[in-house]
Amino acid sequence: FIQSNGHKIFGPSQYSAKLETSKLFARDFMEKYNIPQPSYFKCSTEEEVVSVSTKLGFPIVLKADGLAAGKGVIICNNPLDLDEAMDIMFKEKKFGKAAEFISVEECLKGEEVSIFIISDGENYKILNSAQDHKRIFNDDKGANTGGMGAYCPSPLLNKELIENIEKTIIKPTIKGMKNEGSPYKGFLYVGLMLTNGKPYVIEFNARMGDPETQVVLPMMNNSIYSLINASFDSSLKEHEIINKNGYCVTVVLAASGYPDNYNTNILIKGLDKISSEMYFHAGTSIDNNQNYYSNGGRVLNILGYGDTLSEAIENAYSNVDKIKFDEMYFRTDIGQKGLNYIKELND
Repeated sequence: FIQSNGHKIFGPSQYSAKLETSKLFARDFMEKYNIPQPSYFKCSTEEEVVSVSTKLGFPIVLKADGLAAGKGVIICNNPLDLDEAMDIMFKEKKFGKAAEFISVEECLKGEEVSIFIISDGENYKILNSAQDHKRIFNDDKGANTGGMGAYCPSPLLNKELIENIEKTIIKPTIKGMKNEGSPYKGFLYVGLMLTNGKPYVIEFNARMGDPETQVVLPMMNNSIYSLINASFDSSLKEHEIINKNGYCVTVVLAASGYPDNYNTNILIKGLDKISSEMYFHAGTSIDNNQNYYSNGGRVLNILGYGDTLSEAIENAYSNVDKIKFDEMYFRTDIGQKGLNYIKELND
């Protein structure tokens, strides 16, 4: 509609965006274009889900087909988990119409990494990589959230692996969407699982991810405006992505009780003690006296930079220590996975 009225719009078309808005569309698309992914089955009843679980074995993953605020994914390690997941999706209808159909998937084991690209429909550029921490508690325990923190870049990626990802995933996706008659333009988030050294697509987002964007963009030395503008005239290939050296880490400060029930309108103190470049507002409000209050489950994203990942983590938590509000909650292990990867690579 906006394009038909002569305006520039950055982002994928409604059809292209189905890579995110429908898990089953994305799975079928990847199957069509031979893009590596876990085994999956489309289900709409509890009986179908149980039947698939006997084929795949445990653990398995249940994903609501539609959008569910980043929380429509349930990992089931045993039949009891499966019963609870089906109650949530079918009986309680916690995800509404988003779970009218469910993608029941093989649960791949390995390490997760996210890659972010920008595409003009013909060409693409990799912006950077990151790793999100989805679970509410340390050591990836508890419920899924919109994201409790992230770091950038991922130490898991080397030149050989990036070339493999481009060859088997990114290029077939861009070429496939063009073949579908809907060239993909905009940001594309590719969520990957590295299993036995090989990349598999866990999910696509037709946008930058949260909270990964809060570490990917601060690491960039490019003008985002120039890249976006280049997507309109298919001149992305003329641009080179230039990132800062080192690492960036973000820690999400949440309201206790998130992602379920939590209180809001709680006074936030300490923002004046850190640079405005070191945090992003997520769920806040401001009054006439310029006082900030919590206004959501995830309240603030606090940043830290460093030449090493360890230094970036230390600086992020040093900034976290300066912020105070009642019932503030945050994970204390953001970036620890990355440190473990680096240690393994060096051993």
